[in-house]
Amino acid sequence: MRQTHALVDLAAFAHNLRLLKALIGPQVGLMAVVKADAYGHGLVPVARAAQAAGADALAVALAEEGTRLRQAGVHLPILVLAGLNAQSTREAVGQGLTLTAHTPAHLASASQEAVAQGVTAQVHLKLDTGMNRIGVKTAAQLRELLDMFDSLPGLALTGAFTHFASADELGSDMTSRQLDRFLDLARLLPPGIVLHASGSSALISRVDARLNMVRAGIALYGYPPILTTLPLVPVLSWLAEITHVKQIQPGETVSYGATLKADRPLRVATLAVGYGDGYSRLLSGKAQVLVNGHRCQVLGRVCMDMIMVDVTGAGQVTPGMQATLIGRQGQEAVTARELAELAGTISYETLLSMSARVPRIYLNDPTKDETHAGQGNEKNQNSRQTGC
Repeated sequence: MRQTHALVDLAAFAHNLRLLKALIGPQVGLMAVVKADAYGHGLVPVARAAQAAGADALAVALAEEGTRLRQAGVHLPILVLAGLNAQSTREAVGQGLTLTAHTPAHLASASQEAVAQGVTAQVHLKLDTGMNRIGVKTAAQLRELLDMFDSLPGLALTGAFTHFASADELGSDMTSRQLDRFLDLARLLPPGIVLHASGSSALISRVDARLNMVRAGIALYGYPPILTTLPLVPVLSWLAEITHVKQIQPGETVSYGATLKADRPLRVATLAVGYGDGYSRLLSGKAQVLVNGHRCQVLGRVCMDMIMVDVTGAGQVTPGMQATLIGRQGQEAVTARELAELAGTISYETLLSMSARVPRIYLNDPTKDETHAGQGNEKNQNSRQTGC
């Protein structure tokens, strides 16, 4: 095993999912968003854990992500959130994935593939209510697409959705306007289909926006975008081995550019992790890691494969010990949100930035079998159908 690795606790993931399901109640479905390698946690193990914990559907960004899940035996409905080109449409239809459509060309392509493959393509329409990214904007455009479901063979309209732009701003007028617009357009839709608008923020804060399904993303991984009393638990910890410990004297410098000049005697530990692993160079001289339950400052610039930290006050420190980059030691914890704020970004990006060369080790895997399913090296330790 490499000298840096991540621990992914699938019991914590299941705990978070069940908390959110209890919050929204039995009349609202929960779609677990596992796009982008499950936010860096590992696509297949996390999707399997979501299925085992009672998710009603899954969401991915790419048809190839859905294909990997089907090949791994995941049977839940899987929505591909982005609009697809012809090749991806062929793949999605063939794998029984639910397509997102928002143009006549999308529906024509889906119909052609469904007829060619002798199946019915499940489709959710994307409605643009103010994000101005993708989606149908006007009632006239929506009516045009609805007419195509009547005229084209092989299509089944099973859902419609939108995306809030400012749901993490509590009391946002923008969210209320978007919800009103979505409900106004939804009056044109046939009854009985799945309607979803809320992501992690709105599913917690806006009961009126839960409709009959919500999309749970970052909250499932323990990082709700808004303040909440829900006891959500971070799913991932990141550790790195201490490879060298040295004493330096006042006036000596550390790392590239000699940006850190010691003003007192320091004990410096070198860790086997760097920006090549996704530990951002923007954390240089800012972040702290945990050693022996103590916060230890990153010294100087983050290197590609190593960082140096001040362990002067951390007790006995020797090579081979583990430092925690994200996670808890004793009473101290470093979170992805803390690192994100130091780097001027968001917890989503911090988690996603962990590179493929950091092995993910899975704890409390309900499937119990060893899986290599994400972009990195992954090891395991030890439903209900909707109209999606």
